[in-house]
Amino acid sequence: MGNFGAAIAGVPIGIYNTDGPVMARSQIKAWEILGQDVVVAQSDGYYIAEGFGCRINQPLDTTPHLVKPAAATLAEACSLKVPDPRTDGRMPVYIEAVRRLKEHFGDRVAIRATGTGPFSLASYLTGGTENFLMEIASAEMEGDAESERKLKIVMELSSDALISFLKATIAAGSDIAQAGDSLASLSMISPTIYEKYVFPYEVKVFQTINPIIHERGGVTLLHICGDTTRILPLMCRTGADILEIDSLVDIGEARRNFGDKVAFMGNIEPSSVLFQGTPQAVYDECVSCLNAAKATEGGFILGSGCEVPPNAPLENMKAMVRAAREFGR
Repeated sequence: MGNFGAAIAGVPIGIYNTDGPVMARSQIKAWEILGQDVVVAQSDGYYIAEGFGCRINQPLDTTPHLVKPAAATLAEACSLKVPDPRTDGRMPVYIEAVRRLKEHFGDRVAIRATGTGPFSLASYLTGGTENFLMEIASAEMEGDAESERKLKIVMELSSDALISFLKATIAAGSDIAQAGDSLASLSMISPTIYEKYVFPYEVKVFQTINPIIHERGGVTLLHICGDTTRILPLMCRTGADILEIDSLVDIGEARRNFGDKVAFMGNIEPSSVLFQGTPQAVYDECVSCLNAAKATEGGFILGSGCEVPPNAPLENMKAMVRAAREFGR
């Protein structure tokens, strides 16, 4: 609900994601209307990448896009240094938003910080997403050990940068530390590539962050877009406390197979249901999802499968919250 919060507050995204106090006020306003259990300091995925030296174009009314990666080549990317979340890129914007949200809410609701996953972040550093995926494809097809070594150096850099950022958001008050690794979607890569180039670094992130946030009573979360059914066994082994899964995954099957290993969150379809549906259709879909997710073990959190469209009808979001509140009464 990152940019949805900006829309409710009537704040252009280009202002919302560059001003921590504005981001916090927008999320507070959204909560005052909806009363959901979690507020999120989130908008786009480039705030850490900018700390490495990436350049973006920031339109006023939509999320930014990459103009220039941090390095022109894979070899150059290997020489990059992990940025300081307190001063570099737009990381301080999100950290400040988390701090203000914690000050406002205390323990009344959970504060969720954003966190660009290591695979997605790495792609912004190495010539852009297409070039990054081509580097991986070439290394695999040609058995290029040197290219593979360089790719893994960049993955170490990106996971270290995410760890550094998440530590800063936890210190600022976040209760949920996330890795949102959209590029790791099976719409983009194979399960084999996920296991080799993504899984070890997500494990590294959660192995490092879990003890820190658990000590404060918080949890970790992993989100990957699309149908992740074939990699759910690996995702369950990353160490994330919660898997936020997209609408393409059968939530009932996921809970039956893995509900004793990890909590799930999801997975209402953002476009056809939350954006285009009626309030009654949203309510019915949420109840259906909650019924499908019933299991004797583990936990489930009702949520959207992915980012809520900024212009989703407010009444639809109210219906979603109402379904969660009324379910099981």
